[in-house]
Amino acid sequence: MDADEKPWVSFCMSTYKRPELLHAQITCLLQQTFKKFEVVISDNDLQASGKTVAESFNDSRIKYQCNIENLGMIKSFNKSLERSSGEFIVMMADDDPVYFDMLSTLFQLTEKYPDYGMYLGGCDWFCTDAKMAKLYKLNVGTNSYLSNQHDINYVQAYSAGEFALQFFSFKIFPHYLWSTCIVRRSVLIEKGGIPDYGTPFLGDYAYLPIMASHSGCVTINKSLGCQTLHAENFGRNQNDQVITAAKNYPIYVGKRLNHLPSWKLIEKQIFNFTGLWVVAHLSFLHNYFKRSKERKDFTLVEKEIFKIDFIKKYKLKYFLKTHSPFLHDQIVSLKKKFK
Repeated sequence: MDADEKPWVSFCMSTYKRPELLHAQITCLLQQTFKKFEVVISDNDLQASGKTVAESFNDSRIKYQCNIENLGMIKSFNKSLERSSGEFIVMMADDDPVYFDMLSTLFQLTEKYPDYGMYLGGCDWFCTDAKMAKLYKLNVGTNSYLSNQHDINYVQAYSAGEFALQFFSFKIFPHYLWSTCIVRRSVLIEKGGIPDYGTPFLGDYAYLPIMASHSGCVTINKSLGCQTLHAENFGRNQNDQVITAAKNYPIYVGKRLNHLPSWKLIEKQIFNFTGLWVVAHLSFLHNYFKRSKERKDFTLVEKEIFKIDFIKKYKLKYFLKTHSPFLHDQIVSLKKKFK
């Protein structure tokens, strides 16, 4: 990309005291086969630990700013958005790499389906160690989260309402990553930037349906990046924020989707989606803290979670997942079989 040429995409990133991960992420981004992009980095480290990393690449497409205070994850993401100039935006963490053909794949979708606000690909999960893989019941290395209902590269265009219905019922992908999609900058700004309801928990799952609620989404059943599972992932030591997510997520997202057709059905799906996510995440934490000194604090969180009215009905499911997982999985399998 020429120095005076406007980028087509802005990769908007927040980082905090992880220079090694930041270096690896920038290195990955510079391997994109589609070159009309910029990388906008918002650093929450007041010591500017990311500055040397950004400058070491000597690439004018990399734009680094150190925040004047630690803004927290969400506000820092929005700062990177504010400093961007691309027609499309990719929001991403510093530890979730995208694949080299991500932009070229999504650019082709915009050419074929020009009138949508969001374009989304699938993702993988990459487990870096055996302990994490066991806790998540995954393999060490790459685990695919593509749809098993469609062939590789299958493309589907959704209206705003259709996307929400399919998204919250787990019918597009079994897992989502916001860094494997592009959103029109104008749409992202109109929708208020990165969703902020008091916690980053479920951030991807608020961002995607809200952005798609503007003018729909085109999806492709192809992995365009991966989420890296490691010891420093957000969500291991922020147990109280699970309560915040359970209470605030369905209300926040609902207020931004209640204009859609079939809203009453979508609303029901949002609450069910939240309940299932809470059970899944708490089950992971239940095993993660099994022999930990933080176990007592986690137990208090468990109790508070199941005081929330719409979460109460998921208590039996949680008990089965944590005390009799084989029986739980058999019941789920039977339910799917007879649907």
